[in-house]
Parts: sequence; structure tokens; C-alpha cells
Amino acid sequence: MRISFCIHNHQPVGNFHHIMESAYNECYLPMIEVLESHGGFRTGFHISGTLLEWLESYHPEYLKKISLMCRKGQMELLTSGRYEPILPIFRRFDIIEQISSYSDHLESLTGIRPEGLWLSERVWEPQLPSILCEAGISYAVVDDFHLQKAGIEGLDLFHPFVTEDAGKTVRLLGSNRELRYMIPFASVEDTMKELERLKNNGAALVFYGDDGEKFGVWPGTNELCYAQGWLESFIDAVESAPWLEVVLPSSAVRVDPSGPVYIPTASYSEMGEWISEGFWRNFLSAYPESKELHGRILEAEKTVRRSRSETALHHFWRSQCNCSFWHGVFGGIYLPHLREAVWKELHSAEREALRGMDMYPFVGNSDIDADGKEETVVVTESQSLLVHPEKGLTVSEFSFLPDHAGPVPMGHVLSRRREKYHDSIPGMTDSGEVRTIHDDLLSKEDGLAERIIIDRWRRVLFSDLVMTPDVTFEDWKRCDSRIISFRKSVSSCSFSQSDRTVDFTGRYERNNLELAKNMHVDLNSARIAVQSMYSVNPLDRTGMEICLNLMTGNSSDRCFRIDSGPELMMGKDGTAKGKRIEIIDRWRKVMVIVDIDNEADIWFAPLESVNRSESGYERVHQGAAVFISSSASKAGHNLLNLRVEMKSLNDS
Repeated sequence: MRISFCIHNHQPVGNFHHIMESAYNECYLPMIEVLESHGGFRTGFHISGTLLEWLESYHPEYLKKISLMCRKGQMELLTSGRYEPILPIFRRFDIIEQISSYSDHLESLTGIRPEGLWLSERVWEPQLPSILCEAGISYAVVDDFHLQKAGIEGLDLFHPFVTEDAGKTVRLLGSNRELRYMIPFASVEDTMKELERLKNNGAALVFYGDDGEKFGVWPGTNELCYAQGWLESFIDAVESAPWLEVVLPSSAVRVDPSGPVYIPTASYSEMGEWISEGFWRNFLSAYPESKELHGRILEAEKTVRRSRSETALHHFWRSQCNCSFWHGVFGGIYLPHLREAVWKELHSAEREALRGMDMYPFVGNSDIDADGKEETVVVTESQSLLVHPEKGLTVSEFSFLPDHAGPVPMGHVLSRRREKYHDSIPGMTDSGEVRTIHDDLLSKEDGLAERIIIDRWRRVLFSDLVMTPDVTFEDWKRCDSRIISFRKSVSSCSFSQSDRTVDFTGRYERNNLELAKNMHVDLNSARIAVQSMYSVNPLDRTGMEICLNLMTGNSSDRCFRIDSGPELMMGKDGTAKGKRIEIIDRWRKVMVIVDIDNEADIWFAPLESVNRSESGYERVHQGAAVFISSSASKAGHNLLNLRVEMKSLNDS
């Protein structure tokens, strides 16, 4: 029986250097040393573009090992989208160029052009065969689950398949599910018994393709794979089995292929646990933060392409890294530093392109989030905004673009929502057992279930809220149902632009409550002025919420103060009165100043999600909310004027 292996190694854009260094020392290096020492063991290998660039900078000696193993025929590299995008959700031409570009780069490292493709998150859609064929791909890795969705079953799963689109064909290798769950968590003996069982049942080819991080990064696997010697023992067992022949994936795809087979939209089976129908694009529907990023990338492509800047193009491609668009066992979109990283890449791409073409400011109206309503993108030399005129005249993208420093995304707060796994959050427990990350997870602290809050309105900037006089600060923190927002209540809105400002006017109605609102975006500096006029019930509390993401709530270098009061960390909650709020980020060297015309009540609280990671359930700081409010008159009228400015902090 032939057997073929393929290992996929990936780190997301924006991951911390120390995390990548740890993964290198705990996983990537010891794994390659074991593989290198077994000259007869052949494997396919995929390194995502983000990780490859990091290795080129910090561990070029590792890539020399890879290159030598490829030249010896011991290993072959697979290509992919350059920085691990979900292929079907971006434009055809762009994806073909990304794959071709990455194949060029891999060929320059090894002298051998990749034939195969590692499919990011195994997200398959029926148009992919023609795209892959045009990019020079002859085979791609999927799961056996994909083949099963196409009606393939039993022994028919154990050979490659041919699929096509518009007459363009590629071959598919389906990774065996049982082996993915056994390796490296079952004993070597049990794993070999499973292989022998497959052989005795008539399997001609067994293919295994999975994440390399399970050989050292996943909890407990470094000890298992290297200190206890699991990986070495397994390879020894495979090499010594006379009934097994280890072949490279490029040889495996030529073993008795069948076809045609037509796979519907699919990913790996666990995707169905995380999103409706297991269809990856539904993450774009479930998370507006994800769809906005996706829409902004598509909108920016025209500008980036027109600029013909290679630097802008690579920033643009990095912004497509899939990890920040969704979540599964890993935190993904719930991790603020990953969201920040892709937004920084997008802003860097636009900055490079717009500066090169002398196109500042850029103001454009389009349906960024594909909900049937137009948004306005405003990109100046000092700020980038996504304004939602028909959703209460709110702002979600809110980024500072200082002259001589990198972009600083300050918006992009992730609103908290109900997840299926919230019903499964356990109490604390101690266990040293090495388990697959698909097993039940532990809580990293007690009482997480009680900390789950679901946001009833999206946590962005300039959300107008109305509440009855009996609604308290604690009610606001928990998003009480008595609080009314104007997000879905547009009556009319208009837009105009001059040399100095972009001006918005909107009227909104909800439950017999009325809001008249004006916003003025400065095109020459990072300033926004907002005026809200409320017509509500007598003595109702009315005000505006500003939500910002400073990445953490418990670091002393990120804080805020009200008027001349003390500095408070972003994780602090409470109430005060004042006319000025200074939000200070000394780490990214930026300050946001909110000036209010009249003294107002100021409520503030952190926004913390409860979500899962590979090591358990945890709290993550998603941002902080500040609610600026006062009571309406006995006639039910109130007025709020405020100005928001972003400024650089001195290095001192």
C-alpha cells in the first residue's frame, strides 16, 4: 500500500515574534530535524507566505535545510495563495496572480516549481478547478470529507480524483480523517494497526495532510513528539513496514485516478460546528467586522492595481490572511492583534498607492458590507474612516495615519455575540493529558459563563442611545433591552463634500423617538465633529457611545482620563462627569481627544468577550466603551455636540 504525507505550517499575519520563535523552537525545527534524519521518508511540505518571510528574516538556515531536502527528492513544497487567503472570496485574477507569485518564490528557493496547492482551511467552491489550472496547479489537498460530500464512499476514497470546471482539470488528494485524529495522539502501535487495517481492506493509497503545529505547538505535543519520541518512532515504524511504500504527493496523485468528481461548497467537517451549514462564507454574514474588512479589501484593489506598486500589492495581499476573518478552535477574529495586523496591511497598501498617484483625499460611496446600503470610505493623509450614514451615522473603521509612522487602527471593536460553544463552557480543571484540540476544552478561569454579555447594538463610534430615566450604569454595561439605538431607523440622509470637509446629515426615527444628526469629517487633519439633536420622552437619558480598541485593558501604557482626573487603565469601569476625555495609547504613540460642549455624564466600561482558543475558554479584551450622555428636558429635547481628534504622542 502506498502512503503519502503532507504537512502544513502557518502563522498568521500579525502574530507576535515571540510566539513564532517559540513555534520554531518547539515544533518547526525539531520536526524538520527528525524528517531530515530519515532519508527514505518522503513528505509534502507547505509553508505559508507569512511564516516563510519570517523564516527568511530570522532563520534562513532552516530554509537551506528545506531546499536541500527538496533537491534530494526527500520533500516537495506545495504552493498556495501568497499569505493564506480563503481563495474563493477574492477576485479570480488576484488569486491566480497570488498563487503564481508564490510559486515563483518557492521555485527560487529550491529550483523546483510546485505542482500542488495547499487549500487554505480546505475551503472549496466549484469554480476553483479552472482558477487553479490557470495558476499552473496540477493537484490540490482536500479532506476525505470533501469527497464524501460528492458521494464517494468506502474504498473509492483511497485514490486520487479528477475534477474540472469549464473543461479545466485538477487532481485531488483527500486526507484521511481517522489518521488526522490519531496522529500524533494515538500510540504508534495503534496508528500502525489502523494503517494495516486499511491495507487489509484493500486500500491502494492512504493520504494524510494536516497542520504541522500538532507536532509541537498544540498543548502537550512537544513533549509527546520529541521528548517521548513519538514522531521518530512513527517514522521508524513506517519505514520498517515492508507493506508500506512512502511516496511524495506528486507521485500519489498519479495512482489510479478516478473522475470526474464534483465537490459542492465544503471545508473540513468541524467547520459545521462553527458556522451555519459549514459554508465558510457564512462567517462574512455572521460577523459584520469580517465582511467590512472583506469589502474594504475588494474596494481597495482598484486603487492598488492602478498604482502598479509592488510594495502596495504585497501589503494588499497580506491583508487577505484568513485568520482574522473567522474563528474555529483557534481565536481568529476574536484576537485583537490579528485584526489590527490585517487592517494595518490594508491601510499601508492604500497609503503606498494613494501617495504614489497623488490621490489624497479618497472619498468613495459603495455598499462595502453587501447589505443593500451604501457606506462612505474616507481616506486622508491622516485618517481612514468607514462611515455608515444609514445606520445611525456611525463609524466602524477609525484609524490614525501619522506622517512618519505606521497606521494605528483605533476602531474595529468586535461586538460580542452568542456562540454555540458558550453552552459548553466548563469550570476549572487540572489535567496533564495530551489531547487533540477538537476534544472538550477547559476554562482558563472560574466564572466565565457569568461573564458572557451579548451586545444588542454594534459597538462602534458615535452610536446614539436613548434610555428611560431608571436605566442604570449597570444596565448599560449589560446591554439592557430597554436601551434603544438608531442603527436600523434611517428616515433620510445626505452627503456633500468640499475642499475641507465631508459633511453628512441624517434623520432617524425609532419607537416615536427622533434623532437629527450631523457629522463633519476634516479632510486636512484627523478631526471629526458630531452633533446630535434628540426628540424623545421627557427626562429620557440620551447620548452617544464611542468604542475604541487599544488592544488590552490591563496595561498601564494604555489609559484614559476625564478632564484633569487621574489616568485609568482601559479595563476600568465606572462613572464620572466632564467635558473632555483623553484616551492615551503610549504603546502605539497616539491619543484620542473627545471634547464635549457641555458637561455630561460619562460612563465607561471594558468590552470583553468569552471565547475559545486552542488551550481553552478565555476572556479577551475587545475594546472599551465610553457613553457620553445627559437627561432630556421636560419637553423631551436634548443636544449633544462633541469633537474627536487623533494626535501623535511625542516619543518622550
